[in-house]
Amino acid sequence: MKSASALAIVAAAGLYGVSSASAADLGGDCCADLEERVAELEATTVRKGTRKVSVTISGQISQQLLFWDDGVSKDVYISGPTSSNSRWRITGSAKISPEITAGFMYEFEAFGSSSASQNQMNGTGPSNTVGSGFGDDGGATSANLRQHWAYVEHARLGRVQMGFGGSEANNIILIDLSGKGMAASNDVRLHNSSMRIAQGNGLYSSATWGTYFQGGSGDWLNERLDHISYRTPTIAGFTLGASFGEDNYWDVALRYAGEFNGIRIAAGLGYSVRSEYNNPTGENSMPTTGVGAGTIVCTANCDKELRQLVGALSVRHMPTGLFFTGAFGERDYENTQASISGGFAGARDFSASFFYLSGGVARNFFGIGDTVAYGEYSEWKGTSQDTGVTTVVGPLGAGNSTAVGLSGDKVTHWGVGIVQNVDAAAMEFWLAYKTYSLDAAAFNRAGVGGAEDLHMFTAGTRIRF
Repeated sequence: MKSASALAIVAAAGLYGVSSASAADLGGDCCADLEERVAELEATTVRKGTRKVSVTISGQISQQLLFWDDGVSKDVYISGPTSSNSRWRITGSAKISPEITAGFMYEFEAFGSSSASQNQMNGTGPSNTVGSGFGDDGGATSANLRQHWAYVEHARLGRVQMGFGGSEANNIILIDLSGKGMAASNDVRLHNSSMRIAQGNGLYSSATWGTYFQGGSGDWLNERLDHISYRTPTIAGFTLGASFGEDNYWDVALRYAGEFNGIRIAAGLGYSVRSEYNNPTGENSMPTTGVGAGTIVCTANCDKELRQLVGALSVRHMPTGLFFTGAFGERDYENTQASISGGFAGARDFSASFFYLSGGVARNFFGIGDTVAYGEYSEWKGTSQDTGVTTVVGPLGAGNSTAVGLSGDKVTHWGVGIVQNVDAAAMEFWLAYKTYSLDAAAFNRAGVGGAEDLHMFTAGTRIRF
């Protein structure tokens, strides 16, 4: 046929061969209008803009039931688990030569609510804040563009990638061979970061649990950003990559994956530096005439720098299913200035760290897919920036004053859970329990009564397509 694709011809021929009744529907001559039928089929199929690029559409839907109890109040929400929320992606690739491939990715995320953005005052998630008057109705939000980038890869020379998305050091702490990630991410704050901290006096702090997990300078995953990166080919299981991103960001990362005598290993180590934290004034209202026209003046964090080392190791014994996963992070902040009433505190340096451990078993006990049973524990220290030796006194109105520069803080967390994979449907179900405890000077003072523990129970499902 002049314009029929092979797929459409097969589909039309299959339609013809279903039964004699179907053949009769085509008229006396079964093939007289075959080309017209093929054209109709082609008109209803998804088409590529060019036949030279192979395009794939994929993604997932994930939802969970979340029950929480913070010692002051409790509630049940339905949300999208931020550890891996609903999303879809379009990927494509084309061969330039036998050794050179070019490709791209567009990835979007859309959800009615996000577990990392819900708090005690609302279950709606990202677009609403405490005291905004919104209820627990799970109001929808707009789509979020997670990644968009293009790459060129040579089989022997490596890969160059440019666009918005994860850099080479991104997500290293999430390395995990167990398959428990939907129930228990190594990045613990993904499960509760916007929940307000309940105090022993029955009141809520303005601080969130996320404040004490990640601080005010980005997260431990190395955020997605506009960047250009290079990655070597895999050599003996190792790959080495480096990225340079906008706003004075760069990183390097080493990853490994291999299997020996039934023992599967995955590991990664990443180092990153971010130094664009300047807080300028005048950028939104620069004068166009007069003295100082067009000038932007830095007022805080002018020389701040964050250096971060992260790593992870996951080992799984394939015959028995026993696994162990560990992750860690170390941060050094320099020249950080905290905001106080009437200005900014003097610059100070401090460090923060965390470690995460989990273990359990992942085996196909029932013949439908792996059952993953696990336990987990983590500690996070100094990440709220409530650390430092410099004491700065500033006015708070009515003759009052306060000190900036509190003692160290620590969050501890533990949890248990089970995940059941259903291979035939590319699906998972999980049940999980987590509890979080905080020891911080901001809560260990008269009249506050300390920070109450937060307890969370989740039950959810994910299906991939």
